[in-house]
Amino acid sequence: MTECSEDATILIATSWQALKRARNDSDRTRICNCTVVVVFAAFFIESNLNLIVDAMGKTSEMNRFLKNPYAGLQDKLAWFYNSFIARPKAATKRQMYYNQIVRKLRRKFPGFGEIYEFRNNISYGVIDPHTANLQDSERLRRRAKSIEDELFRIA
Repeated sequence: MTECSEDATILIATSWQALKRARNDSDRTRICNCTVVVVFAAFFIESNLNLIVDAMGKTSEMNRFLKNPYAGLQDKLAWFYNSFIARPKAATKRQMYYNQIVRKLRRKFPGFGEIYEFRNNISYGVIDPHTANLQDSERLRRRAKSIEDELFRIA
């Protein structure tokens, strides 16, 4: 698989390096490295999604639909799903959420909900130690790469 940009390559490489450290380091540093794995996997998804939308020439359309030029990852992925997968398509962001887009995203992109929630919790200064463990960080990193593969397939 080819990453979409140099930034995405750096993001997933950072996640990989942290995963290698988490596998080999002490229990004291494992939660830190597992946190880096999951957060950088989330950044990897968003970086690729941004570039896919931009390469398709749809950034302005997405921003108008979301009514936010600085939309978050879930809103952007919801717009992408609504635009290229959903049948019928929601006419507005509000209708999209009323039509249970969050549930649809979690079904279409397994692991996205956990990755997204973990990343958002970090932005509020909260680390979930139940997710920041070796098994879950490895699983979610693989899920992030699968999500990226699916985004490219759809695009």
